[in-house]
Amino acid sequence: MQEDDPLTIRRQVFTCPHCCERISKLLDLSAGSQSYTEDCDVCCNPIEISYQVDEGRVVSFQAALP
Repeated sequence: MQEDDPLTIRRQVFTCPHCCERISKLLDLSAGSQSYTEDCDVCCNPIEISYQVDEGRVVSFQAALP
């Protein structure tokens, strides 16, 4: 079993745009820039998550209403 490279996984803490609770998600930086919808762990409402990756670093992150 191969472990994930710790440099390609990053924990991002942000505020849910619906319930204003602070939540965290793990981002896989090896997949490059991404945009997807995921439900809030607290209120279960959808959040549009998007982030830009440049040279293995998150250069912008947004969690917004879809």
